[in-house]
Amino acid sequence: MNPIYRWIAAGVGLLVAGYLVWYFQTIVFYILIAAVLSLMGKPLVDLLVRVRIRGWAVPKWLAAMVTLLAMLVAIYFLAVALVPVVIDQVNQLAAFDVDQLTRALAQPIERIEESVNRFLPDNNFSVREYVNTHMGPLFVSTDIGNSLASVTVWIVDLVIALFSISFITYFFLKDDRLFIEAVMILFPSRYEEGVERAIQSATKLLVRYFVGICIEMFIKLICVAVPLYLIGLKFDTAVVIGVISAVLNVIPYIGPLIGAIVGCLIATLSPVPGMAVDALLVQMLIVFAAFQLVDNIILQPYIYSSSVKAHPLEIFIVILMAGYMAGVWGMLFAIPAYTVIRVFAKEFFNHFRVVRKLTENI
Repeated sequence: MNPIYRWIAAGVGLLVAGYLVWYFQTIVFYILIAAVLSLMGKPLVDLLVRVRIRGWAVPKWLAAMVTLLAMLVAIYFLAVALVPVVIDQVNQLAAFDVDQLTRALAQPIERIEESVNRFLPDNNFSVREYVNTHMGPLFVSTDIGNSLASVTVWIVDLVIALFSISFITYFFLKDDRLFIEAVMILFPSRYEEGVERAIQSATKLLVRYFVGICIEMFIKLICVAVPLYLIGLKFDTAVVIGVISAVLNVIPYIGPLIGAIVGCLIATLSPVPGMAVDALLVQMLIVFAAFQLVDNIILQPYIYSSSVKAHPLEIFIVILMAGYMAGVWGMLFAIPAYTVIRVFAKEFFNHFRVVRKLTENI
């Protein structure tokens, strides 16, 4: 075939593949989530298949089924424990009064206004007016009520997603080569051996990364919820703030900041009796800052650097670039995507000096 026609065919093929991925993006999303869950469950499957009971070995299908059931049970208990608490907080948000917030923060607001107007004497800056104008519409009860009206459709979609992801995850756990073979058919046969080596290497790194992320989330949930409960917040409120902080912590660098802001906002809706709101917020910020210090010094270097074998500065730059290109979602998937790219680059482009330098630790 003429090289020009070959390039045209390849370009058309990429366009068609991109369109199909966009058109079936929900299914692709299910597959990606199932792939991540299978990576997280792979250590348990490998452990179970090594079990020997009087010479009888646990078959792979049974190990995959037990692992999937363990994941579903864990998700179920988390949902049972957290959903009622989250619903209670949503109800508080639905009845939220912006004036209540500004009254609770009256003294800090006055100090902020005095400082701003001291430097900008002709501005007449008012925090109360700014909050009422920009935040008031976010807490209109009718808007929340309209959102809750579609809960039936949301539940149906959730059930479909849960079943689809569970079904795909089971087969990925049962046959760990299924995903590898699905990827390999996208490459010419002459690259088959190199692609398989790259996928195997990337899988090992990603398993360590995702398991480390889960451990980090659990540690943050405990280290945030327990101190907040001890300083006087209600148990339910402390748990909700801990969960939100742990989930947002998955987004590197900016996630913890967002989690702290959301947590402080929730805390203003459930003030501690006998404690000024500004004093409560100061103590909460100390809790968040203390954990973040531990996270940055101990947890993240181990998870983000040791698990994917990349320098912390390298990871930071990649995350910034991904956030610039794709926002929060880009930052969320930056490290797994960069890990896969590095592994494939080492396999196929190791003759370039920059690639050898970036992948020397893999």
